[in-house]
Amino acid sequence: MTKLTAKKVENASPREKEYKLHDGGGLFLRIRPSGAKSWLFSFSLPNDRKLIRMTLGSINDISLKEARTKLPELHGQVSQGIDPRYARAAKQAENTSAITMQTLFNDWIEFLKLVGEITPKWIKRHEDRWQLHLRKKLGNLLAKDVTRAHLANALDAMTRKGIKEETRKALTTLNLMLDYGLRRHSIESNPARMLKPKDFAASANRPRERVLSISELYTLWNALDQAALSIITTTAIKLLILTGVRRGEVAGMRWDELNLETGTWALPSNRTKNRKQHEIYLGELALTLITALNPLTGNTEFVFDTGRKTGHIHTDSLTTAINRLKKLAPLNELKSFTIHDLRRSAATAWGEHLKVKPHVIEQMLNHQPLNKLVAIYQRATYAEEQKSAWLAWDEMVEYQIKQKTHNIIPIKRTVNN
Repeated sequence: MTKLTAKKVENASPREKEYKLHDGGGLFLRIRPSGAKSWLFSFSLPNDRKLIRMTLGSINDISLKEARTKLPELHGQVSQGIDPRYARAAKQAENTSAITMQTLFNDWIEFLKLVGEITPKWIKRHEDRWQLHLRKKLGNLLAKDVTRAHLANALDAMTRKGIKEETRKALTTLNLMLDYGLRRHSIESNPARMLKPKDFAASANRPRERVLSISELYTLWNALDQAALSIITTTAIKLLILTGVRRGEVAGMRWDELNLETGTWALPSNRTKNRKQHEIYLGELALTLITALNPLTGNTEFVFDTGRKTGHIHTDSLTTAINRLKKLAPLNELKSFTIHDLRRSAATAWGEHLKVKPHVIEQMLNHQPLNKLVAIYQRATYAEEQKSAWLAWDEMVEYQIKQKTHNIIPIKRTVNN
């Protein structure tokens, strides 16, 4: 039997009746009276003599070479007792229901917003990361077809830009998103799980260990008093020192969260990182600083209202203020620090100078216990211990950070009794 050639396929003329030209291996060229030409695959399933013909497609869509390329897969299916026609129909149905990575991302984000397990701020970061770094390379791909190579290509492009930390976080975004797709049966596996930050020179940085001493906090406090900054900015930074909370929690402080009579600040669950309500106790110094803002922002929603459309002061404004101050004397003589180091410095001082017990400090920082059993069964909040610690810290800041005195304040007794 003579094999077909591209020229023979092209020159095959129509006749009064349909006819076929054999190429071998069950592949035929069918020529209809109308002149239409298409490829057929003829086969019989094991233990069945019935001859079955399957259309592969028009010669306008599939060349001779491409038709021959399909034969090994088709013969493999037949040898396993699989009817290639049904296998193709199943594949077409799968592709019809398949979703793109963009659709998967949108579905995942909608789910995150619905369940409310993470804050809108963190959801926004996932959205920004996808839009800026991942969407262009991955968005139009079918999620079920995405491989490690596709993901690595997108992450490598980020590494070449020198944004290692953002590359590491992008891998986290992909893992969480694809895990969601796996649970929803949109994909069969998560290829991101085989990738590690070190594959992209984006291993996590060592945890920061910078702690400002009491003397350094005194230098910072006095630099804030002399800086050409608004009282909104300086007071927000001072409250970071006094409370040890996160910068976003201070920046978004609302008047209706405060009870100035009892000296408490009730942080709602939708404003905390772990989605757990948190109560902070405010001493005399903290209350004095907040009360001083009442004439400026008391008739607005936020304590640190800027008077702009954005509402409260932005967290980046606090970071920028610190960075600017660090360039000037006397802060330029200190070892470099960040605004988040103020939280660590406060927590360290609670333990070192006030002798507050570690489990109480963890509660003051609103940390979740690392041990899940502890998180479930240990419901105690140690409210009185926290209150004593915050009030003692407020007193210590008043006399040893806001101003330096040589008087020894009986802070330890206040905390323990």
